[in-house]
Amino acid sequence: MEAQRVTHTIEPVFDAGSRVLVLGTMPSPASRAAGFYYGHPQNRFWRVMERLFGLPDRALSENGPRTAFLLEHGIALWDVLASCSIAGASDASIADPVPNDLARILDAAPIGRVFTTGGTAARLCRRFDGELLAQRGIELCALPSTSPANARMRLDDLVEAYRPVAEAVRGAHAARPEAAGSGTSGTAGKAAADGLTGDGVSEAAGKAAKSELRRIVLARREAIPARERAERSRELCRGLERELDALPARPTISVYAAMGPEVDLAAFVDAAYRRGARVAFPCMERCPDTAGGRRQRMVMRLVAEADLRTGTVAFVEHPVASSSPDPERFPLVAPGEIDLALIPLVAFDAAGRRLGYGGGNYDRYLPLLRPDCRIAGVAFAEQRVGSVPVEAHDRTLPRIVIC
Repeated sequence: MEAQRVTHTIEPVFDAGSRVLVLGTMPSPASRAAGFYYGHPQNRFWRVMERLFGLPDRALSENGPRTAFLLEHGIALWDVLASCSIAGASDASIADPVPNDLARILDAAPIGRVFTTGGTAARLCRRFDGELLAQRGIELCALPSTSPANARMRLDDLVEAYRPVAEAVRGAHAARPEAAGSGTSGTAGKAAADGLTGDGVSEAAGKAAKSELRRIVLARREAIPARERAERSRELCRGLERELDALPARPTISVYAAMGPEVDLAAFVDAAYRRGARVAFPCMERCPDTAGGRRQRMVMRLVAEADLRTGTVAFVEHPVASSSPDPERFPLVAPGEIDLALIPLVAFDAAGRRLGYGGGNYDRYLPLLRPDCRIAGVAFAEQRVGSVPVEAHDRTLPRIVIC
């Protein structure tokens, strides 16, 4: 393959909250076609991020969720080079490289560490940016390539190699003043301090405040020791068992499977099956939209106890991944059938305002439930904040069950 002159056309991803910067060399032809970084279907960068941060498989399969993930976790993403001559995606063929100006990001965000993906990116970064990083006291860490060309490294090996990225992100969040205690500052803190809710927060300000608040609260939740999280989850489940006494015979309940450090409802689900309840889990399905395209919506599907015990029901463990489960084995549950709905969340306040993960799935689903459906958010006490900024589409919860 002949080399051609390639100019970088993909905008960097960063904001004022970015704490680490990840640099590749130059977008591959597949990435340029996809309009985003690490766009080759066999590149494992996004799979590594999913594993490192406890996300479901394919949660980061599309560019929108990828961008949201990066900004929420304080990760800036760009490449070392602005242009070069290159044959296909072969870094070894790079000639006449021209660097990007990293000061664009370093001047806008308090970057503490820079990570490079692959040996060529590390070599070029040291060549063009080593002095700049040294002047600013920013550590440079070289990581292996996630390209399919790096076949000698398994996915598990790459996850371990990239663990310093997650540690740097968490360390940066923990070091920020607003991550300690129960107070808030920054954009989210200002919205809370001003008491702005509903129309009091513009769409842009609301999204920025939510992103900041997610950072703070997720760090708090992750800081709870795993053994303590498990015990507190079991205690909450014992309290929830009493909810079953107030429901009709053989009730239908909707729950969720805990992702990462969420409150784990497994003990409650066991109790519900013992009492003959029909248990439904969220599942994402694709459907047509008004523009003639395809979008995702959340539905609930029944899962029998025997099926759940196999641990092989894909949409239970990974509800955000597109899936097409057997409709006879996992029948759809109409919202009007649900007697009790337990809702996961990131943060909540005393007024029942809920902050989710940003997809809006429960905000769209909650209005479909019956007026007499018992609805409760589920959270650790550390997830409570002074005020959750809301937008017009956000739904409050009538009750939050905490442990």
